[in-house]
Amino acid sequence: MIVIADSNLVISSLYAPKSIIASIFKSEKNIQLIAPDFILDEINNHFTEIVDKTRKSKSELQFELKQIVGRIKFIPAEEIPMIHIKKAIAIVWDIDIDDTLFVALHLFKKHKIWTGDKVLINGLKSKGYDICVTTTELKTKMYKK
Repeated sequence: MIVIADSNLVISSLYAPKSIIASIFKSEKNIQLIAPDFILDEINNHFTEIVDKTRKSKSELQFELKQIVGRIKFIPAEEIPMIHIKKAIAIVWDIDIDDTLFVALHLFKKHKIWTGDKVLINGLKSKGYDICVTTTELKTKMYKK
C-alpha cells in the first residue's frame, strides 16, 4: 500500500518517536510513503521549535528525522500537473488551502492521504472525496500478512 504522508504526522513523530505514528514511518512492512517535497521546508522552518519543545539535542532530532524521511519518496511540486493543483484548490479552498498539494498529489497518483486532520477528512468526505486514511487504519494494514 502506498499512502501520501501529511506533514503534521511527520512532525508529530518527531515529538513522539515511540508512538504508533512514528512506528509506521519507521516500518519496512506493507506501507510505502510519498509526500510533496515542500514538507521538508516546513519541517526545517519548525526544527528549532521542535528541538526546544522536545528537549532533545539537534543531533538526536536529526537522527529521528533521517529515519522518518528516509522512508518517504518526495515528489517535487513542479511534477504534479497543474490540472490537479487547480482541481485541488477548488476542492480544499473552504477546508484548508494549506492541504492543496496533498490533495493534488492524491489526484495525480491516486493514493490515499494519511492524516489525522479531522477537519480535512470530514471536509473532503462532505464533498464526496473519501481519500484519507487514518493511523488506526494503517496500523491494521501494517500487521497483515
